[in-house]
Amino acid sequence: MKALYSMLLLATVLGCASVQPAPVQAGDRCLRCRNTVSDLRLAGEIIDNMRAPFPFRTAGCMAKYVKANGGQGFTAIFVTDYRTGRMLPASSAWFVPTQVATPDGKRTEADYLAFGSRGDAEAARAHDEPLLRWTQVVASAPAN
Repeated sequence: MKALYSMLLLATVLGCASVQPAPVQAGDRCLRCRNTVSDLRLAGEIIDNMRAPFPFRTAGCMAKYVKANGGQGFTAIFVTDYRTGRMLPASSAWFVPTQVATPDGKRTEADYLAFGSRGDAEAARAHDEPLLRWTQVVASAPAN
């Protein structure tokens, strides 16, 4: 009986362990747009309820996917800190609106740079650009 309780406790602890991001690699395909991830400083990742990681080309692309899917079935959402290159929970990041090159390189599109600290985000923004949180990024994403 003691062994059964020990196994149950271990299973509970492992099941509640914090979710860690898987490394997004250059060349991975974005779940939403199917384009390749080329700039890892812009990449994001969703971990689904089965703990499977899904890469995204940019935070903006990931926000469109989250909005279109109503945030259902996600265990964790991560973005890359533009300054350090480390993944962090999207909910704790600060976002600065920016323009990034489209995958074909022929034009630019609105997107975001993510930062782990407010100070880094403030240093990166233009004088009139707002600082945003993840909920604001998702709310402002086009539903496509």
